[in-house]
Amino acid sequence: MKEKNTKYHLFTSATGFLILITYFLQDYIWEKIWLFSVIPLFLFGFPFMAFWVLSITDKNRKGIIIGSLVLGIITTSELISSEIFKSKKILEATLMDDLSAIHLTLRADKKFEMVSSKMFNEEVYRGNYHVLANKIIFEDKRYSNDFIPDTLTIIGNNIIVKFDENGNPIKDFATFFEITKNEINGTP
Repeated sequence: MKEKNTKYHLFTSATGFLILITYFLQDYIWEKIWLFSVIPLFLFGFPFMAFWVLSITDKNRKGIIIGSLVLGIITTSELISSEIFKSKKILEATLMDDLSAIHLTLRADKKFEMVSSKMFNEEVYRGNYHVLANKIIFEDKRYSNDFIPDTLTIIGNNIIVKFDENGNPIKDFATFFEITKNEINGTP
């Protein structure tokens, strides 16, 4: 009986370690094999849960502690990256394209998140910004190229990316953000 407990403990440890590696590298795995990136999660997740449940039913303390620790690490990581610990959103806007979208979020603590969602991947840019009248000025890298300039202008319910040579806002398809939430004081 003691030998069986040891095996549960070892299998729980091994599969727990593999599931943690897979969990923390999921963005990298998604970038490399995109749709098939869920396979390693299932491949290591189901055996981990099975061995953890077997440890619980067999009252194997080491297996229970290791399984609980792995689940605790994943839960803590998810909580830290959730909205609970982030500053209040004061502006949300989206620039839509046929096959992609860019979501902009400005927070009360002067931090921004720009998420570029394409068909098979997602890039997240974070940094600082400040607002001057109706202009949003990014202090950090906000996109992979110069498509999004370092200064955007809020006009009505839109955030304008480009202006023509006469200073008129360009509102062609996929050239402006549509604001869904705006709590910035002093913007029109």
